[in-house]
Amino acid sequence: MSSIHSISFVQHSTNPISPRVWGLNWNSSGKNLVTCGEDKSVKIWKLNSDKLEMIQKISGDQTRAIRYAHFSSCGRFLATASWDATVIIYEYIGNEFEEKHKLEGHENEVKCCKFSPSGEYLATCSRDKTVWVWQVDEDGDYEVLSILQRHSGDVKFVLWHPDHELLLSGGYDNALRMYYFDGDDWVSAQDIEGAHGSTIWSADFDSTGKYLVSVCAEHVVKIWELTSPLPTSSAKLLNIATYEIKDTVWPLYSVSWNPFSNLIAISGGDHHLRILQFNQESSAILPFLSLKLDAEINSIAWNSTNDSLLAAALDDGTVQLVNVNI
Repeated sequence: MSSIHSISFVQHSTNPISPRVWGLNWNSSGKNLVTCGEDKSVKIWKLNSDKLEMIQKISGDQTRAIRYAHFSSCGRFLATASWDATVIIYEYIGNEFEEKHKLEGHENEVKCCKFSPSGEYLATCSRDKTVWVWQVDEDGDYEVLSILQRHSGDVKFVLWHPDHELLLSGGYDNALRMYYFDGDDWVSAQDIEGAHGSTIWSADFDSTGKYLVSVCAEHVVKIWELTSPLPTSSAKLLNIATYEIKDTVWPLYSVSWNPFSNLIAISGGDHHLRILQFNQESSAILPFLSLKLDAEINSIAWNSTNDSLLAAALDDGTVQLVNVNI
């Protein structure tokens, strides 16, 4: 019988004024989790059985809330995005991550940062309405390759395609925008104006890169099919399924597609973690399981190697591990 339940939790922050955990991500081995939050700290956790053990705390490097943190595919580097408009790159040296670069240039809060799967690029986005693509040179230094200014509002997230050199962004202007590298610069592949009827908070590809899921403030989930991904200049997203969460009025903040199955986890302002199923044959989104946690859920992520393990970042300062039995 299928079930969903919380199995353990840790306290990222005990600050009574600003406890919120904003973001989290697993490394590619699924053995380490990074969390970041309103308390201006980043914490690295080691997964032992079904529990998390903190192995490093980073604080004092950024002066405002840290909104997002992301491991490179190789696990050697860590990027953190802050509301102080900076992104810091850490390198794993010895037994801990040490600051290597501080990237500056965005005019306002940086909302997301993600390494490309190849590690050659880093994408960042901000409330200043821009997406920046940074290129890593042979010496490990970061140079701005492209500044993309196609959004008309706060950009909430950036997302890389798992296999092709395609970059996606979404945010306050209700649009999804896709970019490709033309040999000199990152340029537009597709602009989907009105992709949702409200702010698009998050999106994620399935493991094949054929399908994309996106969520918005009006508690609507959409599935998109990526057509003609090669050459990347011809890539297009086509909406093939739409599903409204009717038992809530709260926004959906985060979505994560299970890397091993057709299960999609979504979370948001009503404290609920919901698991949906996508049926490829009928192009239908179906409800599967639901679990109510103790606070708003800002970010969720399936474990990279365990198909039944999910991590959730909450407003109350906790990070919850959730088991989903299929």
